[in-house]
Amino acid sequence: MPTVTVNGVRLRYVREGCGEPVLLLHGYLFGADWWRPQIDALKDAYDVVAVDLRGQMGSEVTEDEDGYNLWNQAEDIHALVGELDVAPVHLVGLSMGGMIGMRLCLGYPDDLRSLVLMDTSAAPEEPERAERYAAMREVVEASGVEPMLPALPSIFLADDFIVEHRQAVDGWLDALRGCDVKGVIRTGRSIDTRDDITHRLAEIRVPTLVIHGSDDVAIPLERAQEIAERIPGARLEIVSGGHQSNVDRPDETSRLIREFLATVQSPSASSIVNARN
Repeated sequence: MPTVTVNGVRLRYVREGCGEPVLLLHGYLFGADWWRPQIDALKDAYDVVAVDLRGQMGSEVTEDEDGYNLWNQAEDIHALVGELDVAPVHLVGLSMGGMIGMRLCLGYPDDLRSLVLMDTSAAPEEPERAERYAAMREVVEASGVEPMLPALPSIFLADDFIVEHRQAVDGWLDALRGCDVKGVIRTGRSIDTRDDITHRLAEIRVPTLVIHGSDDVAIPLERAQEIAERIPGARLEIVSGGHQSNVDRPDETSRLIREFLATVQSPSASSIVNARN
């Protein structure tokens, strides 16, 4: 897979299709490959880019701990957008990816054409959750990721997906076994110590769709409602999945994303797609 070095970090990415650019940013402990259903659903009409974020999966684990701060990761993505010459993008961000996407929009509004925020939050981490996640990181730091793995599926994925797609779940856990522990710890810490940007959501002026899994146990639905209420013109769609709703409910989320993009793409792009069909 191709890589690009931006903002002092080497990032792995997937790029398929043609048309207006769509940039997919994944959540914590996942990666670009977990956007495969959405890539396949969009690549006939869009230039789809999915990236492994700093310290995750195939991207570089840097030694600079400050580099994992969500604002700095927004700088990573700003530099990526520039290097690939894809601005303005339709950005789709899930969980951590959505947190980075909102910060990118606040810092570099010209980078974005539209925004899809999935299972994410503009608020700080809740203290009880932050304390629990910090304890999990201490275990990882002392003993590696293996002791943490049994607890992860129920945090990130819907119960029915875990049962019905056990092979995919096990494949994800195997990928985590091969990850760099430093990336896990530093990225997790940056998420749990994130600042509150709720009061700045009204500054986001691009068309925005908010998608949230009804069974998301990592980020409560109230956070999605808050985002949708504060971003001017934003719309909220609730699906039946868990925290990784793009994985739990790939057909439904892909449909929502594609329908939304059709309403916000440029007229010239719409005519090209219609001609193809």
